[in-house]
Amino acid sequence: MTERSVLQIIAYGAWNGGSLVDNSIYEKKGLAFKGGITVNHKSIEQRMGVRTRMVAGTDERIGVIALQDLLDTSGIDAGRVKLVIGATNVGDDKYDAGPLVRFPYELIRRHCPHALVMDLYAGCPGFNVAVELVFMLSLTGFLQPQDLSIVIGAENLHRAKAFKPDDTANILFGDDSLATALETVGTGQVNGNYSVVHRSRFSVNKNPVFETAREIFKLEVNGKIDGIIIDNHLGSLVYRVPATAARVQHALAELMYPEPAAEGVFRHFRDALEFYDRQIDAFAYDIMTLDADPQRVEQIARAYVQSGKYNNVVSVYLTPDSGVIALHQGVNYTFARPSTGILDTITRTHGCFGNFIQALPYGDDIFGDMDGKGVFLYATRGAKNILAKLFSSSGITLEDVDLIVEHQANFAMIPLTLDQVLDCDPAEKKKMVADLVANKLITNVHQRGNCSVVCMQRLPYDLKRGALQPDMLQGFKINANVDQLQKARLILFDSVGAGMTRSAFLQRL
Repeated sequence: MTERSVLQIIAYGAWNGGSLVDNSIYEKKGLAFKGGITVNHKSIEQRMGVRTRMVAGTDERIGVIALQDLLDTSGIDAGRVKLVIGATNVGDDKYDAGPLVRFPYELIRRHCPHALVMDLYAGCPGFNVAVELVFMLSLTGFLQPQDLSIVIGAENLHRAKAFKPDDTANILFGDDSLATALETVGTGQVNGNYSVVHRSRFSVNKNPVFETAREIFKLEVNGKIDGIIIDNHLGSLVYRVPATAARVQHALAELMYPEPAAEGVFRHFRDALEFYDRQIDAFAYDIMTLDADPQRVEQIARAYVQSGKYNNVVSVYLTPDSGVIALHQGVNYTFARPSTGILDTITRTHGCFGNFIQALPYGDDIFGDMDGKGVFLYATRGAKNILAKLFSSSGITLEDVDLIVEHQANFAMIPLTLDQVLDCDPAEKKKMVADLVANKLITNVHQRGNCSVVCMQRLPYDLKRGALQPDMLQGFKINANVDQLQKARLILFDSVGAGMTRSAFLQRL
């Protein structure tokens, strides 16, 4: 561990507008949950933990508002901004070809015209993955001390009409946007051997997912592929929810392991999860760069291998007509974990579950489609292996963590996730879960709904400004210890979403 920090979160800005909408608007509409359960206030709270949510106006670009608030309240020098990431899924407009971050970036473009600007598509863990990306670029010197990065999470799902009008998924979601400023304060030791062992161009005809996977399959990889990053310029929501990289990851898995695929391993949840954890154990996500420079995704892939955390990373620059693929390898790099700031990160994607959350064409329109049961299973049962790796590599346990910032997808998922992660006497587990939920975890899903990417930013922001209040939700005490949690030193950020992807990072203040 190096006795210094590499990357710190220094400020937040927020969109704090919208209309407060309670559950009553969904009653008497003839809606029903699976099993024929009538949709009303009681059933919504029992199933989802949601009482109210914020709805943005149809004329608002809430990511722009959040960034403006960051500029107004933090006093940061926009001239120091070297990286701007829009962490999103649907954003303000599901028909926009992207990158969606171009709208808030206009606020600061004149101050930082040469910044690297991109959308990042990794499902609801998009903020965590964005922090990981900034961490990698800071560790390896692409970002230098005093450089600033801004991550803008924005989801305006009501304006975008992300789901069909009769889809009960509409009930779960709220609109939100936060902008987070991170400062690079140090770099790591880059002392290994880096090489691009393969680079080639390929044509895209009808199926960009399979054709990209086939090109990766042709590579002679010394060891497993640790990650796939695609600069995705396909220009359609159906290719970013889930991220095209996640689809490519699974198409590649089926090419690499034809016998398990033929035996149906990937059609059964437990078998597929165990197979991926054992054999794939990798991340996959998309970016979409504003300047559409094929070198950008290669720079990011290079940082991943030079960080010392990954050996083989594939980068792809993908358009509707063609792609450029490169295999990046690192040898003898070592990861030196900082002692403060962002300590470590982990992202793992299970592309075999990509259809759990996806955007699908319906005639001339596009709507989201969710397999609620599948998402619930992955969110709760997929945590243990990934968080165990993060904790063991950092030399800590869940009990060492002062504050847990958990994705607010559906409150019922949170206690069950903690139950899976805890390794203790089963007789004591229920009590320990309740204690963690009450005293180490912060919750806002009952007030704001599932805000997708943005909840990872909203929760610490609301904690800092005193907006979280003690309450009871689905039989659990929540926000019972917010005064002490404002003083937390070791913080876990953990999120799960489309891909399916889980991403977590540790922060020490």
